[in-house]
Amino acid sequence: MESLTTRLILGSLLLASSRPLVVTSPKTLAIPEKLQKAVGKVTVNATTCTVTCGLGYKEETVCEVGPDGVRRKCRSQRLECLTNWICGMLHFTVFTGREFELSCLSSDILEIGQEAFWFSWRLARGIISTDDELFKPLRARSHFVKFTSAQEYDSGTYRCDVQLLKNFRLVKRLYFGLRVLPPNLVNLNFHQSLTEDQRLISEGLEVNLDSYARPHHPPWKKVAVALGIGVASGVIGCVLVGVVLYSGLRVIHSSASL
Repeated sequence: MESLTTRLILGSLLLASSRPLVVTSPKTLAIPEKLQKAVGKVTVNATTCTVTCGLGYKEETVCEVGPDGVRRKCRSQRLECLTNWICGMLHFTVFTGREFELSCLSSDILEIGQEAFWFSWRLARGIISTDDELFKPLRARSHFVKFTSAQEYDSGTYRCDVQLLKNFRLVKRLYFGLRVLPPNLVNLNFHQSLTEDQRLISEGLEVNLDSYARPHHPPWKKVAVALGIGVASGVIGCVLVGVVLYSGLRVIHSSASL
């Protein structure tokens, strides 16, 4: 039994030693020849959009780059860009009866040509708001809304939407807050209500900000304050003298009675 087991073990060892030794080695990745010669177009430089709101333009430089990393056949191109199509609100206050106009035109639109755009207007009458649910369509298809004689009824928020005609893409939305006031309600002369220092600042001149921050009191106010303090002091002094005299008379009268 032992000899049989020994023979089996020796036979297994001989069989294992007779097999060739297989050694695995990592294979290198072969890149196809066509791919090694491939050339791609890469944007190597780009400017920011010419406007922060509405349709603008940016300049891009595109080059062909090969496997060696060298730039070839570079060219610049001008592309449309849209950073933000919501352009905020402009506020206006006018008197009744005045001629006035709201316009959506801007430099970017004029550069392309206003005929390339579609203009539509909506109105939230009697309120200054950007809540789109409050707006109703306004019969105006031009880039402007004109008031030959503005009335209080015209007050409200006007919304102008600008779309590209070629694809009806919305590229600009601008709100106009309009207040129409009667002339006798408020004086809108801003410069007339300024102090001397404020007028100098508005004209671009330098003034002492410390003195500007303090309210200016005319000399007659100082005199009035001093006079008021003097009168009050006199009245208080008279009252005190009266009280002392009255007390003294009472003491004298009591002594005489005794």
